Amino acid sequence: MRGEKTTENQDGEEWGRIDSTYRAFTGTNVHGEIIILDSMKKDLPRETVYAFNNNDTVATYDMDMDVWHPNRAKMASIVCEVLPFDKTENLSILDLGVGTGYLSHRVIEAFPHAKILAVDAAGLMIEGAKLRLKDHLEQVTFQTSTFQELPDKLNTLSNLDAVVSSLALHHLYSEEKLTLFKYIHSVLKPHGWFVNCDVFKTADAVLEARFRRLHYQGIQERTQKIKRQEKSLDQISSELFEKETKDGDHLLPLGEDLQLLVDAGFRTAECFWKEYREAVYGGIK
Repeated sequence: MRGEKTTENQDGEEWGRIDSTYRAFTGTNVHGEIIILDSMKKDLPRETVYAFNNNDTVATYDMDMDVWHPNRAKMASIVCEVLPFDKTENLSILDLGVGTGYLSHRVIEAFPHAKILAVDAAGLMIEGAKLRLKDHLEQVTFQTSTFQELPDKLNTLSNLDAVVSSLALHHLYSEEKLTLFKYIHSVLKPHGWFVNCDVFKTADAVLEARFRRLHYQGIQERTQKIKRQEKSLDQISSELFEKETKDGDHLLPLGEDLQLLVDAGFRTAECFWKEYREAVYGGIK
């Protein structure tokens, strides 16, 4: 591992400070010890953008989300509660990382006259979203695109009432997120809203280890209940670490995301709800 002042613990796991030349994924084992693994340099191809574009992933995605992210329903409810619109309004909303359409479906339930532009880099995910939204296809336009490509692919988009996203933007580096936030700001109408549900890391290593352990314990319980499978905390820790690496996760502290909104020009940046490593936050143009 590239790093500074690197040591090994009793189990032979190597850990240390991160060389600033590299981005790194951090995780913890079942004992709450932080494990650091170097990822790709930020200028290398981002193959993980397409990590979700396979049939096996799409087939189990919603069940997996119920196991990994049990607050997904709560966070979607917060989005619909926070948006200050009337049910009768004809709204224009952009959903970034539509996945299998869960958040878009919840938004349409809350705002039946909304028109949604649903974006995802994975074409197979969009096919899954079309199935979930089959009764509302006249209200939804789908666009296959990475977040990095959006400013070029959708360069005429404007005057949106809201931009929403759920468990998608944590794949971006901070500089990529700032570019996206500036784009979001540019396509919103005056006083338009951006609301994002996502996962974050904490700046404090002790809290991060504790929050991850609580996450592992919850996954263990839900795996038994939903999938009827028994897994040890060590197995869950290993699987989650592999998943985060494969998916290209790059979690930031929530405070950094809020600052990026300010830097992008939003007049308001606020956290609306938070539980451990999951939060709903956003800004007003």
